[in-house]
Amino acid sequence: MPTILFSAAVLNVLLTAERKAALRSMQELARASVNVMDREMTFAMATAQALSTSRNLHEGNFEAFYAQAKTTNSDRAISAALIDETGQQVFNTVRPFGTRIPAPNAAAKARVKKVIDGGRPVFSDLIKGSATGKFVVSVEYPVTIHDGRRFVVNEWMFSEHLNALLPANDIPASWLISVFDKRGITIARNINPDKFVGKPPRPERLRTILAGFEGLSRAYTRDGIEMHGAWERSSITGWSVGVGVPVSEIEKIAVHSVALTAGGFLITILLAVAGAMLFSRRLISAIDQASASAEALPAYRIPPVADLRVEEMNRLQMALHRAGHLLVAGEATRQRSLEEAKNARIHAEQAQKIAEDQNRAKDEFLAMLGHELRNPLAAIASGVTLLNMPDIGSERFSKVKAIIQRQTRHLSHLVDELLDAHRILSGKIRLAKSPTDLKVVVESCLASLEARGATRTHEVSVFASSAVVQADPTRLEQMICNLLDNALKYTPEGGSITLRVLAKGEDAIVEVTDSGIGLSPELLDKAFDVFVQGKVINRAKGGLGIGLAVVNSLAKLHGAELTAYSAGINQGSTFTLRFPLAAADPAALPQRTAGAAGTARVLIIEDNRDVREMTSLILCELGFAVHTAVDGESGLQAASTILPDVALVDIDLPGISGYEVAEKLKSDCATEGIKLIAVTGYGQATDQQKARDAGFEMHLTKPVPIEELADAIAYVTRQEPDPR
Repeated sequence: MPTILFSAAVLNVLLTAERKAALRSMQELARASVNVMDREMTFAMATAQALSTSRNLHEGNFEAFYAQAKTTNSDRAISAALIDETGQQVFNTVRPFGTRIPAPNAAAKARVKKVIDGGRPVFSDLIKGSATGKFVVSVEYPVTIHDGRRFVVNEWMFSEHLNALLPANDIPASWLISVFDKRGITIARNINPDKFVGKPPRPERLRTILAGFEGLSRAYTRDGIEMHGAWERSSITGWSVGVGVPVSEIEKIAVHSVALTAGGFLITILLAVAGAMLFSRRLISAIDQASASAEALPAYRIPPVADLRVEEMNRLQMALHRAGHLLVAGEATRQRSLEEAKNARIHAEQAQKIAEDQNRAKDEFLAMLGHELRNPLAAIASGVTLLNMPDIGSERFSKVKAIIQRQTRHLSHLVDELLDAHRILSGKIRLAKSPTDLKVVVESCLASLEARGATRTHEVSVFASSAVVQADPTRLEQMICNLLDNALKYTPEGGSITLRVLAKGEDAIVEVTDSGIGLSPELLDKAFDVFVQGKVINRAKGGLGIGLAVVNSLAKLHGAELTAYSAGINQGSTFTLRFPLAAADPAALPQRTAGAAGTARVLIIEDNRDVREMTSLILCELGFAVHTAVDGESGLQAASTILPDVALVDIDLPGISGYEVAEKLKSDCATEGIKLIAVTGYGQATDQQKARDAGFEMHLTKPVPIEELADAIAYVTRQEPDPR
């Protein structure tokens, strides 16, 4: 009884499966029919495209073009026509060239105008040909010839040709295949095409076709027969194909298949009963099976459990089964332990290699840093030696002074780069974001590079359009200048560098492409790691190997993405920055203005003698009235006596700190109006906040370029725009 009940359940499942299989066959047939239609129309499209490039057509030699079109379609059931922009056929290959073709109707004129105005090829719905008076479908390809006239190259075929293409082999005669155009009009049909082509289906079916329905349905045909339907829609032509099969036939197929299976089930049950009766008394088979189970244990196989119909043999078999489980579990544990040990060894080796690579990169960076620092120091030391020599000429004095200034700026740049990189890579900077035009920033970077002659040995091309992003302008300029410096550094002299700025979709893109030494796949994978640096073409243009890491970190802080691409060694590189676009009025974009020197009274509170005297001398040359103090206490006395407009205060002072000086000056009604600027070597975000809390108007990090210092004084005294 359980077997019979189970068999009934299985047969029901099989019945459902057979029904679904038949429906799947319908769906596959519909898909195959769509593919046949698409293939034919795609071929027609390719032929029309090829004909549209004909020299005869573009030179206006329509008779030669007629012969060419006729030859092209000679081996297929496709014809060609050339239609001018008024909708009138110039020729049709079903008729001799020069034969007069009736004037087009309004629908044909509108269709041709739509194709020409649209400027792209179109697959037509079912139409009645003006040259033949029969139903046809076509591919209409717009083309403009050399003298400016516009035409449509039309590749068309009779609907009977599509009927012949429909699958006919290996399908029952009762299966209906219909093809409908985008309006729901019947294009082709394998049963009674003469009766239905050119007509719409039943209203409810027309609605589903116009809605682009795909899948299975169940409805009545125009003949009143209830049918299952499978529908597919072409993504190329927009036509729909429906395959219909009578519901009774699907059920008949399913029941027939299940009936065969049911007979098989019945025979199987009868054989099983006979077998049980035949072998129930054969004890030897049970003993053989138990022996086989015991022999499976050394091979770590679990003996199967089966009813041997002998109680003692069943107990023996269960014991063997449990033993097999224990053996297999033990072997699995041993294999896992071996695998874990192997993986641990591999991970340890990988970790050791990574540590060695990082250590090597660190050593290379320190060696390179020493080289970068010693070069300017050597130049400065040599310059000082020359200045100390007697009778040094003015020309030589000017040259030595220029060298010392240049190398001092270089040293300051290196130190700033290290400190700035530390702040950026550790995420300890704050961005002052505002709507910023990338084109303006790029032009500023290029102007800076050209001013110092960095681009004179390379061919630099710029293609920039306006693209506004929400960003910190200073950091944005730092990122783009870093990428340009990187391209110059790794591109031999005479090489080309291309800079593009564009807005694409919702992104603003900066792309720097060079023809330099490129990146190997290994270096490309770690191009944004700290201390990783390729082989520099010119060491004089070298850096610290942290530029790309800084750019990558700043990009992430801006919500942007930096990517690198290189086809390989000596095949150049491309670095791309992709920002989210920001909607902004260009007139509202912040404009940079520089401050100016003036006649303000300035008090310098600085314990370092050289820094104090050099700053005083330069500010005096700029027209400021300058006073100095060597520590905090003397600075407070000088401030209360002189009452300067601005006080430049070092933070790390002997006695009392610069913070205490600021607090005391701001707490005294006599000195609270003095503008305070912190000039210090401490430049962390926490240091800047601490300076603001103490009462400083601005915070500058040493060494401060004199132009920036003058701008800062002008800003706090005359309230000009913040130069930073």
